[in-house]
Amino acid sequence: MQINDIESAVRKILAEELDNANSSSASAAVTKDDGHRGIFTNVNDAIAAAKAAQEVYRDKPIAVRQQVIDAIKEGFRPYIEKMAKDIKEETGMGTVEAKIAKLHNALYNTPGPEILEPVVENGDGGMVMYERLPYGVIGAVGPSTNPSETVIANAIMMLAGGNTLYFGAHPGAKNITRWTIEKMNDFIADATGLHNLVVSIETPTIESVQQMMKHPDIAMLAVTGGPAVVHQAMTSGKKAVGAGPGNPPAMVDATADIDLAAHNIIASASFDNDILCTAEKEVVAESSIKDELIRKMQDEGAFVVTREQADKLADMCIQENGTPDRKFVGKDATYIMDQANIPYTGHPVEIICELPKDHPLVMTEMLMPILPVVSCPTFDDVLKTAVEVEQGNHHTATIHSNNLKHINNAAHRMQCSIFVVNGPSYVGTGVADNGAHSGASALTIATPTGEGTCTARTFTRRVRLNSPQGFSVRNWY
Repeated sequence: MQINDIESAVRKILAEELDNANSSSASAAVTKDDGHRGIFTNVNDAIAAAKAAQEVYRDKPIAVRQQVIDAIKEGFRPYIEKMAKDIKEETGMGTVEAKIAKLHNALYNTPGPEILEPVVENGDGGMVMYERLPYGVIGAVGPSTNPSETVIANAIMMLAGGNTLYFGAHPGAKNITRWTIEKMNDFIADATGLHNLVVSIETPTIESVQQMMKHPDIAMLAVTGGPAVVHQAMTSGKKAVGAGPGNPPAMVDATADIDLAAHNIIASASFDNDILCTAEKEVVAESSIKDELIRKMQDEGAFVVTREQADKLADMCIQENGTPDRKFVGKDATYIMDQANIPYTGHPVEIICELPKDHPLVMTEMLMPILPVVSCPTFDDVLKTAVEVEQGNHHTATIHSNNLKHINNAAHRMQCSIFVVNGPSYVGTGVADNGAHSGASALTIATPTGEGTCTARTFTRRVRLNSPQGFSVRNWY
């Protein structure tokens, strides 16, 4: 080899080594602790950090994704009760006991990378493989009703697929949301050395959410909130997963186990003071069992108010624009009756009242422990009324019946993302009594955009690889 050739070869090798060193330095800089713990002063900086982190994270082995998720699950374990108390204190909604159950559900019932296994087909035409790849940086918006729970569940689902996450906190739960994101960053960094996989900003506002949705580096949106923010996401021009409103009816027919139905309905409707979008918002019952059902619901902790008192509650709790007044959302039944000067005995957990189907308390998603009861002469009328009061949201419905035909036809007609038979509606979110398994957690229920109960699959792209010359051991190529 000539001297010039040797010199050229050495220069090439040195150049390659320098490029590799620069690449390694860039990766190290991305994963270096910048002191932010995922929280930035503005949207642009937060998204830039999440994008830089995703460019490193997407190339990590699947085992690292599992390490990240395990760190989240184990890291928060000692803090669950504290978080539940802090959520209750900041938002003023719900109960500590229910929030503990919801946090357990988000942490330990949300599947990770294990549900993203590839699918392979093969035969004479070789092999076809389908895999799930990340979108990039996903922009999420959460509600004040489930702040930490939504951050945790979204993070597990999205990180499982190799994405990173910008989370737009609800201003009414900004403190606990920030604390959750900071702690999550700490847990992930301690376990893997990775930073800014989940980010947010110091002062969340409606304007910051709008800016995030329009940002060119946000590849996908996942929004849990009111109709306005969901509509904005759906018209953003980006891939959007939208969790919309519900007004879930609980149907009870003449064949139902009335004791069980009453227990399930009151336990579920009073769970976290009825702030879950999946919770029973009205009961539609056959007339022949209506009185017995009401008596049994009283035995379970419900308090019956008169029609006049129900009208008073409607005037007090529903604003002129037709939405529930936030002063009463998620508040205890006793607090609501005290504010309405309605006398009661004991410590009721739910307010019930017989009302016609067109009453505002029936047709409004109240998000508070007020449960109207509508009676109908036949099951056909029950089903027709349930469809009317659910208002085409196709979100959640329940039925209490021992008639298989009734159950089947109700599920067929309601066409809801969650349909529960002879049980409390909260099992449809993954929460169950005595730690029983009732499926994956469902903190994002995307009815308007059609995904239903979301999992890690929802936040990945399905890609296809064809190899026509192999691989099929059954064949000789």
